[in-house]
Amino acid sequence: MRRTAELEAKEKAEFENEKPDDPATYFSRLPYLWQLQSGIDVSTPLTVPAVPTAPDWQWLEESLRALLRAWWEQLPAQIGHDTAGFNIVPRGEDRGGTFVTLSVLCSRDDGVLLLVDDRAEPDGTSSAVMAGRGWHDRIMGWWQRDFYDLGAEGPAAAARMAVEEIRLRGVDSPAEIGVAEVRCEGGGLLTLPGLALPL
Repeated sequence: MRRTAELEAKEKAEFENEKPDDPATYFSRLPYLWQLQSGIDVSTPLTVPAVPTAPDWQWLEESLRALLRAWWEQLPAQIGHDTAGFNIVPRGEDRGGTFVTLSVLCSRDDGVLLLVDDRAEPDGTSSAVMAGRGWHDRIMGWWQRDFYDLGAEGPAAAARMAVEEIRLRGVDSPAEIGVAEVRCEGGGLLTLPGLALPL
């Protein structure tokens, strides 16, 4: 029998002691990248391990790629046809550029899906520009792109596109952004210890 406190302490130590070298190697060695605690009486665990904030864009892209790949492979078995997701948002009061929110979603039916809020841009970014960046549809001021057609390559493409879009909208460093509204449609407590952005 293994006790919960012992397992949590061991997992936390693995997160804290992993040496940050190459980002792909780093994220592949973590014991897990996300957790979903289902049920009605879900409470926050006493300790939630977390990786450090991404020091640069390469680290953030690899963090997103690893998380989205894990979701693409594992999430449908956990939540069926529900959707899980989170928002990447600016941190602090100095919000230069036009970046407001980028939503990252994943479900069995749509695969990985990105939405970017384009309402801060006067009259919105032109369709030609957004299509050139890879976005497909504009819905009420948001641009959408799903990666379902790319199969197993979708998570890497989504991570690359998310980072590029955030940078194009005037964010200079991952230190300027964070995560909000981590959610699972079916309920429960969703945590993202492998995502290199602060809540």
